[in-house]
Order: sequence, then C-alpha cells, then structure tokens
Amino acid sequence: MGDTGTPKRHIKTAVRVFELINVIQDLQQATFTEISKETEMAESTLHDYLSTLVHLGYLSRESGKYKLSLQFLDHGTAARESISIYSKSRQTLKGLAEESGAAVWLVVEENGKAVYLAQELGEDSIETHERIGKHEYMHCLATGKVILAFSSQEHVEEVVEQHGLPQMTPESITTIEELQAELSEIREQRYAVNHNEAAKGTSAVAAPVVIDGQVIGAVAISAPVMRVQNEKYREKLIELVLTGSNEIELKMTYD
Repeated sequence: MGDTGTPKRHIKTAVRVFELINVIQDLQQATFTEISKETEMAESTLHDYLSTLVHLGYLSRESGKYKLSLQFLDHGTAARESISIYSKSRQTLKGLAEESGAAVWLVVEENGKAVYLAQELGEDSIETHERIGKHEYMHCLATGKVILAFSSQEHVEEVVEQHGLPQMTPESITTIEELQAELSEIREQRYAVNHNEAAKGTSAVAAPVVIDGQVIGAVAISAPVMRVQNEKYREKLIELVLTGSNEIELKMTYD
C-alpha cells in the first residue's frame, strides 16, 4: 500500500517514540527528570523507552543526561543523498556563494514544509537560526513561496489547510488572499523575495528548480535585510539565483 495520507489508526508505540525524540531534540540534552516534565508518560514507562533507545543507539547518555545520537546523522545523510537535486546542485551552490559573498541554500518541500537540504557560505555571510534539515513553514520563506507559486492551486490549498499561515513576524503573510496575490506575482517574475517574514533582520531571494513542469526545489541567497533592500544588490542576487536555478535544471536534465 502506498498511502501517504493520515493513517486509519496510529501505532501508539511509534507515536510515543517520535514524540520523545522530538522532546529530547528540543531540549538538546536533558536529565530523566527534565524529560519527564515534558511528557505524559509514567516514569517506569519513560525509563523503558529511554533505555531501549540508548540500547538501539538512537540516544546517548552521558553524566546523567540524554541526547540524540549521531545515528540520526547517518539516516539524515542517507536521506539527503537519495535526493538527486542535492548532488546535481553542489557546484552551483558553491559558485553562487563565491559570487554573492552571502549564504546560499537549496530547499525542497516535504510534507508541506520547506526543508533546508544544503548550504554554502560566502565570505560575507552571517549566522542565522537556520540549519541543514530544519523544516519551516513555506509561506514565510522566499524558497517556500517560490515552490508554492509553481505548484498546483490544489496543493497550495492543501498546505495551508494542513499547516495554516502562522505569523512568525509582523511581516509574515497571514491570509490565503494575501498569499495567493503574492504567488501570482512570483509566477510572473519567476523569483520570490522575503524581507523579515521568517525572522527579523534577514532577507532572501529565491528561484525555483522546475523539471518537466514540476517544481522540485528552490535556490536562495540570504543576507541581512539592509543589504537586500539595496536595489542594485537585490538585482544582482535575483540574476544569480535565476542563473543558478537554470544551471541546476540543465544538469538534472542532461547530465
């Protein structure tokens, strides 16, 4: 069966395991007591889950604190390398980082959210809250908006129904009407811009990667808002992401 929708019934053990993993990820590292405060499990049940995950190698325990093990890195790396756009885009991303001096991201969609798949840093790039593998709401990212713009209307509605349009900052899109109007503009110009929509002080310009009429990802260049609001600099970034996305499309089509 290839059903990827909502399961007819949840396997409670699987749900509990991943809820626990998410709790520990959010805490980064935590004692049994700290984890217990964040869950609704009986202490004996929690102890069994934690012990099992340590035994299987998915958690490590040092000095009385639990944290995720690097087994997840192995799974994540394997998952990323299975996505063809990742290997086909690496040289292009490096080139964009060198030319722009800024942070360059490759983003794909998974389960209605934008996922940071790869990153290259230019010499003038800045630290942000983003990281490889992080899942973000699509409506507040340049990459997410450009992916939605080149998706079907039905898919856009499904994403909004599933995840909503939460206000991440005062600049975030919060209504379907506002989103649809911006997506229409993005389709016409073939790129998207984000100013302060996901986090204050950050901005990005993104272009889609489209193969055989299907959008499979997006390339973005991210920089401080003050830089991107400069028209000359913004035009440079737009030209770079459009060229970069086209280069990746050609590599995926002909390599």
